[in-house]
Amino acid sequence: MTHSSHEASSTASDPLRTETTRPLTARDHWVRLGLVAVVALSIIGGAWVVADRAGLSDVGGGGINAGLLPSVGEQAPELVTYDVGGNLVRLSALRGQPVWLNFWGSWCGPCRAEMPELQRAYEQLAPRGVVMLAVSLQETPKQARDYAALNGATFPVLADPALFPADQFPDIAETANRWQIRNFPTHLFIDAEGVVRAVVITPMDLRTAVRYGELIL
Repeated sequence: MTHSSHEASSTASDPLRTETTRPLTARDHWVRLGLVAVVALSIIGGAWVVADRAGLSDVGGGGINAGLLPSVGEQAPELVTYDVGGNLVRLSALRGQPVWLNFWGSWCGPCRAEMPELQRAYEQLAPRGVVMLAVSLQETPKQARDYAALNGATFPVLADPALFPADQFPDIAETANRWQIRNFPTHLFIDAEGVVRAVVITPMDLRTAVRYGELIL
């Protein structure tokens, strides 16, 4: 009698022990799935808030890159590098001409997608005096040259300034430090006085590219 009472008391005090196991119903399954979904959404939401506070939600939209670029209305910083044909190019030497500066890479999907549109825009704007410089980053000059040629691009393609040793090419190395590009593609439209008139950090189609080109004519 005493032994039986002890077992009953022990069972009642232990929440992990039950006299019978009830089979799960369809409602139980849906309840569990709902709880899992709530937990997952909470984790994702928390991660998004942390990323937003850190400024990471702006990556890809140009938020971080925009803070590193010259602002509209400012003088464009000097840019010095070689084109893929081995010719030295200085942005300051083009003063007096409107310049469309494009930072891109053949490894960049959006850059590849917009290249045909840029070429068509260049064909319309170049005869009107706009100089386009397409600075390839994070790849070799040969990779950039071959990809541009494969796609029929006729605008000047420039080599990544970061590829040149600072002890031999100090002015080019300074360009790499000065122009910190984080979004691809990045476009700057600079007027004949060297003033930045537009910064575009998204891919462009023909109509948009021509519109910005006309802004600096």
